[in-house]
Amino acid sequence: MSSVKNYTSIDLASNALLLIGEETISSFTDDSTAALVAANLYDPTYESLLTLHPWRFASSKATLSRLTATPVNEWSYAYQLPADFLVAQHIDDATEKYQIYGNKLYSDNTTIVLDYTYKPDESLLPAYFAELLEYRLAAVFAIPITESATKGDYYAQLAEKQLAKSKTIDSQMSPSSAPDGNSPLINFRS
Repeated sequence: MSSVKNYTSIDLASNALLLIGEETISSFTDDSTAALVAANLYDPTYESLLTLHPWRFASSKATLSRLTATPVNEWSYAYQLPADFLVAQHIDDATEKYQIYGNKLYSDNTTIVLDYTYKPDESLLPAYFAELLEYRLAAVFAIPITESATKGDYYAQLAEKQLAKSKTIDSQMSPSSAPDGNSPLINFRS
């Protein structure tokens, strides 16, 4: 399993700034262009990366609370999404389709158990994702800070390569489904 370093948002933003040749920051409110750029682009970049894959370290499960008001659309029930919800991954035992509008999920199911992605505290990030985030931040910070599209493109390419590696590592955090022994293919071979 990948180690966790106890990163902070400032550590990750500062590392990205170092990659593009900029001084580090001590807070997002420092009186510098780097701090201004980091303050405005850090959270959207972090949240965007979290939605690209069902990361195991950023996954949670919740039984959603059904709202009492009847929906005004075609669905029978409305459910409140968790406050930390970013994107849906899976609904357990859903026999019907569903739709998400704003902070509510609509369905004809009487209960909803949702697997979803949330935004974990940076101190819980595995090293492979922290590196991915630093490369992506460097790509995003490069043009407004250094005015170098070349640097931005370089770190964007590194981020894409790291994204592929990170997905592979993260996918190994959950065992694949093995046949349960009742498969007709397995029984045929016996």
